[in-house]
Amino acid sequence: MQINNFDNKQYNKTPYFAGLTSVMSKRISTNPNYLEQLSQVYKREQGSVGSLPKDMFELFRTSSRETNAKNIKFVKEALNDANDILAGVEEFKIKIGKEMKPNSLINQFLPKIAKINIQPDRIPRIIIEMRKRFTPDKEILADFANRAGALLEERFKKIGMLDASDSVKLTYIDQGKYKNAFKMQLVDKDEKDIIHPKVLLSFKSPKSAMEQTNVLLGLMKNYFQNIKAKEYLKVITNVLDHASHKVVPPQEKELYKKSLLEIYSKMKMKNEEEKFLDLIKRATFDEIKYNGVGPESNITQFIKRAAGHPMTASNYIDVFYLNTLNNVGISEFSDSALPAVTKKINLYKYGLFHDDLLMNKNNIVGDRVIDYGGIKPLRGMSELSDNRIVRRFYHKISQIQEKDDNKTQLRRVEYWNNLYKAAATAKIPNHNDILLALEQGRSLIKPEYWHLLSDIKTTI
Repeated sequence: MQINNFDNKQYNKTPYFAGLTSVMSKRISTNPNYLEQLSQVYKREQGSVGSLPKDMFELFRTSSRETNAKNIKFVKEALNDANDILAGVEEFKIKIGKEMKPNSLINQFLPKIAKINIQPDRIPRIIIEMRKRFTPDKEILADFANRAGALLEERFKKIGMLDASDSVKLTYIDQGKYKNAFKMQLVDKDEKDIIHPKVLLSFKSPKSAMEQTNVLLGLMKNYFQNIKAKEYLKVITNVLDHASHKVVPPQEKELYKKSLLEIYSKMKMKNEEEKFLDLIKRATFDEIKYNGVGPESNITQFIKRAAGHPMTASNYIDVFYLNTLNNVGISEFSDSALPAVTKKINLYKYGLFHDDLLMNKNNIVGDRVIDYGGIKPLRGMSELSDNRIVRRFYHKISQIQEKDDNKTQLRRVEYWNNLYKAAATAKIPNHNDILLALEQGRSLIKPEYWHLLSDIKTTI
């Protein structure tokens, strides 16, 4: 059995529930509680966002719409159940963390722990990197993957999605801040791919992430409260002396030492210890606004709608299906078999930036961004991702381009002023939203031309 090829243009309708998907695609929310409540309000969808990959659907598609709907639900339930197995990876990490000796973990991370005082914005990355030390051995990860793959294989064969000699191969790839990624292959008896490989996204539940962080903070607390001052001074001197220049710049060695001594002092006083640990908790869990199944369901659907379909040739990997209640998703696997990237998605146009790309180049594979976690609103530009009217008119200003920069600026000023006059006098619909768009649009006009712009205070 060879990889199925079909023309997407001839593909009519992909059956999926549009309610939750539609609301997720319209605006970006940084409120995890709101996103969670959406899943509770749209009960019919049962957490389903997006749709199954088209080539996967083609494997069991029939002429009966009723049968298709039934089998789609069956496949999604299989993915949910497989992820119940994979979620055991995160529970296993908690066990590893609880059995870990504080000294073996904390000593090697002391230079990075020093940055909690020096660079508080790095707290989430430091804690997540430390939590990765709870990761089970390859053999244990393979066992989880094999059991989940066996379940999927059995279910897929039940609806004729796979032949008796076909199989499902699930292989652990890597982990992000709030998810584990597994390569999912449907292969024939000759080990050839039936469809292009996919990635099964196993999102970490907020509960397990919180428990892992609590275990880690418990190790830190144990370490600092039990190590003696003389021994601690000896350890940090040795660690900082042998740290690479990249981790501890020579000119900052004393600063790192001072920071570690301050942390030690804080952890010896109950009130200060609680404040310090609370700082770490708040900074770490603030990342839930931008990571995890809820936020990533939101951002993937928003980008797909804003950037336009198809995503196949874009520099962002296509995420097809997610389930906000069962913490699972399916995305395309990025490799050379995919079409060349011909469309670049500019997040800035939507008032967004990808924070994780700055520090983690592993998030780009084969010229494609494979992880949507960590995409955040730009400061002062949240209206672009929150309001489609603002976004539309901001784009209209940005699209005014001339070969001569001076002409570009003057044409933008002219457009800005004409639109402002109509909006300020309420002569056009959505005038309040348009005024917001014009305020954002100032950034597209160079400051030396701002004196040419109409001013609301002098106009009204």
